[in-house]
Amino acid sequence: MSFNFIRFCEWLCGDNELTEIRYYIGAVRRQKNSKSEELYNNQQRLFYKLQRQNIKIILGQLIQHKDKSYHEKGVDVRLSVEMIRLARQGKYDTAYLLSSDTDLVPVVEEVLSLGKEVKYIGVEDSQSFGLSKTTKNYLILRQGEVNQFFDGK
Repeated sequence: MSFNFIRFCEWLCGDNELTEIRYYIGAVRRQKNSKSEELYNNQQRLFYKLQRQNIKIILGQLIQHKDKSYHEKGVDVRLSVEMIRLARQGKYDTAYLLSSDTDLVPVVEEVLSLGKEVKYIGVEDSQSFGLSKTTKNYLILRQGEVNQFFDGK
């Protein structure tokens, strides 16, 4: 089963024109252990599916901490810089931000100050109240709303 990102994003945009989809993610480094290899292979499959749907992939880093957990580094910075740069260039009127990272509140404030709109898209159980409050334009997704975008639904 695979997720149809294009249909999902078109649904989010409603009557607004969808001009581009960008997917920001930390890149898994290939290492000589089974967990890393599994993560790497899964991410490569995701990249293949995204590229087939003409979705631009922007990479940050993924680092492993001593406790064996993985954390993205630089992804929110890349997203922030590009959101502001594209707003200044007039590349969009409304940005749709799918994230739960409250660290993005300052970039949303900056984009709003440039006269652009930001629609925050959150997921129930992990939404950012800071982003919801800042944008005042948000949608909190429920599982049932997302299921329709998996192939075979």
